[in-house]
Amino acid sequence: MHLINAPDVVPELSCYTTNLVAYLEPDDAGVKTRLAHAVRLAVRLDGGDLVFSQHHRVDDAGARAPLGYRGAADWARAAGDLDAELARSGRVLAVADTFHLPWSPAFETAHSPHWLLLLGRRDDRWLVADHFCALTPLGAQEPFLGWLDDTALELALAPHGPWPPEIAHRDRHALGAAVEPVHADLFRWLARTTGGAPAVPDPGGWTCVLPEVIERVSGVLAADETAAARYGDDLWAASRHYTYRLDVLAASGEIGADEAAAAAVSWTELPKVVRFAAASAARGKPRSGLLQRTFEELLRTNDKTITGREWEA
Repeated sequence: MHLINAPDVVPELSCYTTNLVAYLEPDDAGVKTRLAHAVRLAVRLDGGDLVFSQHHRVDDAGARAPLGYRGAADWARAAGDLDAELARSGRVLAVADTFHLPWSPAFETAHSPHWLLLLGRRDDRWLVADHFCALTPLGAQEPFLGWLDDTALELALAPHGPWPPEIAHRDRHALGAAVEPVHADLFRWLARTTGGAPAVPDPGGWTCVLPEVIERVSGVLAADETAAARYGDDLWAASRHYTYRLDVLAASGEIGADEAAAAAVSWTELPKVVRFAAASAARGKPRSGLLQRTFEELLRTNDKTITGREWEA
């Protein structure tokens, strides 16, 4: 691994959307603003599991074909296909595993899907960019830009599975709507579905109005002591997305600055409380009352910041 300069700054979102924006922006200069307007939290139940959708899709603007997952069972085939996609598109949005990323605080500690960008190839080395920047429970991650040799990239993108249901749902809905097939057991990346991807039937049952979403999530977390731990990353991502949305809408005058600031504080507090509740529940001391009060404060402070697009399915 050879480190060079950090990549350009992009919004501090989830690892999916941060690098999605970086992938889309060269062809879509307005994607940062469109994403802010596309943010909305929707949930549904799949059996006993919560499924989250964080935003409307932003990868299919204009005449562009939407993105879809691609996969290969072995590295030789994957490397060839990634190289071809680099030649075709100039960049590739690839799916890595945090356990194998030396710049991640989860390195050799925790497995999780993580999107990053491939920007070039030179002999047996690949230019990799990861715009994700966050203070995580495992430590701080800074943006990364550097060269990985073929062996290191193979390891970084190596499939890991099966993922638990909450991560599988997160992967499937990472673009805002369900995308199939996800190819979780393969080396995988995303590319334009120029041949036309089959539509994924929507099972329905989505709750999309923020007060009802929060009520549904709150009910699940109150009823299941393991839920705060399993869905903590989804609520952390929602916190990042809504905080970004509030900043953009306040800057454009679409919502008031004071209301946006108050709402942002409540979104920032949410993942901290959820993380504390998860740790407390693991010690046999559930904190359903604390969670309920946190959700109520979130709704109170966000009441004046909801715009029309957020109410749509």
